[in-house]
Amino acid sequence: MKTDYKFWYIKREDDVHISECAIRFYEGEVTTENERDIVDGQLKPVTRYRRTKKLKQQDMKHFKHKKKKDDVVGGDVIIFDTDDFGVISTDDDLRKFLNKEIKKDKDRYVIEEQTDISGKDRKLKDR
Repeated sequence: MKTDYKFWYIKREDDVHISECAIRFYEGEVTTENERDIVDGQLKPVTRYRRTKKLKQQDMKHFKHKKKKDDVVGGDVIIFDTDDFGVISTDDDLRKFLNKEIKKDKDRYVIEEQTDISGKDRKLKDR
């Protein structure tokens, strides 16, 4: 299943190292649906990744031992800290860590937009 995540918060220490973060996980699929074009106002088919489900801690088998909080709407937010990811200071390092964690579940894989962190592999369009 395609899986993505969204940062709820990232806590940094004074030395800019990340000390804790809270993450929401989602699953979804690439689908084609009609969407209104912002230029001409017409409905046109658009193929893209769409989230279909907000995951709970029990949906992520290998995160059962992690700390969790409930967000404002009662969803599960999984907490990671330096015991999990060590000493890191950039958001890219945090994304690399999360991508590795998701890969531990053989039934899930990270969506393409979150695996190409550096942007090096992206195709240059309209330049």
